[in-house]
Amino acid sequence: MPEQAVLPAATQERIASLGAVDIVVGIPSYNNADTIAHVVRAAQSGLHVHFAGYRGLIVNSDGGSIDGTPEKVLDLPGEPEELLQLPYRVDPVERLSTPYHGVPGRASAIRTIFEIARATQAKACVLFDSDLQGVVPDWVKALVAPVIEDRADFVAAWHTRRKFDGTITSGILYPLTRALYGKRIRQPFGGELAVSPAYVERALTQSVWNSDLSRDGFDVWLTDFALVGGFRLAQARLGPREQQAREPGSDLAATLVQVLAPVFLEIERHVATWQKIRGSEAVPAFGSAPALSAETAEVDTAKMIEAFRFGQQNLQDVWGLVLTPATMVEMKKIARAAEMRMPDDVWARTVYDFALGYRLRVIARDHLLRAMTPLYLGWVASFVQETRQLGPEATEARIEKLCLAFEQLKPYLISRWRWPDRFNP
Repeated sequence: MPEQAVLPAATQERIASLGAVDIVVGIPSYNNADTIAHVVRAAQSGLHVHFAGYRGLIVNSDGGSIDGTPEKVLDLPGEPEELLQLPYRVDPVERLSTPYHGVPGRASAIRTIFEIARATQAKACVLFDSDLQGVVPDWVKALVAPVIEDRADFVAAWHTRRKFDGTITSGILYPLTRALYGKRIRQPFGGELAVSPAYVERALTQSVWNSDLSRDGFDVWLTDFALVGGFRLAQARLGPREQQAREPGSDLAATLVQVLAPVFLEIERHVATWQKIRGSEAVPAFGSAPALSAETAEVDTAKMIEAFRFGQQNLQDVWGLVLTPATMVEMKKIARAAEMRMPDDVWARTVYDFALGYRLRVIARDHLLRAMTPLYLGWVASFVQETRQLGPEATEARIEKLCLAFEQLKPYLISRWRWPDRFNP
């Protein structure tokens, strides 16, 4: 049985005095003094404008900020019964590195928010990152409405992005998650989401809260729990997502480790489920914001191609532990070609092979994922060059084609997973 979280006595008294609440808006924070006030104000406005007939409660769960974040929240105007602020525990080791979503101990913060949602009998619980600069009140409506109207148990954010932003999602996370679990959630591991009481209740009974996943990549678990748990799914089109710039220090290889490690761990945990799934089905999307904007940033692919070719020359021993001989031959051809093009089937098999290599621990797992970096850069360069002149709809169609390749090659992953010593050239 998982350890039962106990809310502080003062918090329990405050919740008892509040009575039942309809909507809980949870905002985990850690040193977000520059942005937290904007996020809280947007949440307040969203509740007042779109859910005037419901009782709302904003919960700021702070991990011990030292930059004045809690004070920024308390200084905001508004009814005191609409805001609950309390700390959550952060292990010292979690403060040593900045996680992908920027809040150390994020799982502890979310657990506290879920406990309050359950205690107040909330009909919907929505989570917002505290470093958002572009959040608007309409986001509250888009995320909460499907839950409060009993049409979904889990609503994932779907943000409008520029064509070459979010390529880890477009090139790996979306096609891989879609092929494995059979649900087309376009941005499966975003920072914003809304969940139902049924989801909250079952999530709080799981043993994940003190596991490795609770320290790194907890958003992966939140989505995968919805995917494999039989919950009703939905997506909310929210428009562009702007976050406060973070301090440099995390290179691409480190980002891949942070992002892919929990994804590959979850693949191991849910093998009995995903091996039975074939194809994929659409997930209802609410709102009309486009998936991709017409705005496009210039991307220089020369260094990406150089990194891919350097990897192909110098990482043969490592890649050979993961990739099949047939894929190794393909990578050599790609590296020698005048124009950078990585076929969809080659890329899909590559991602699948690294998932298997991660499971088998062919080398230290961090080193394995770092060795994937040149391959990923090669795919990005290929994608950019192929879609540079395409509009948003055509680019999204190109991503759809990639997803279908992942789905069609899923039997390859299943075969290699069951019989890892058998190559399938």
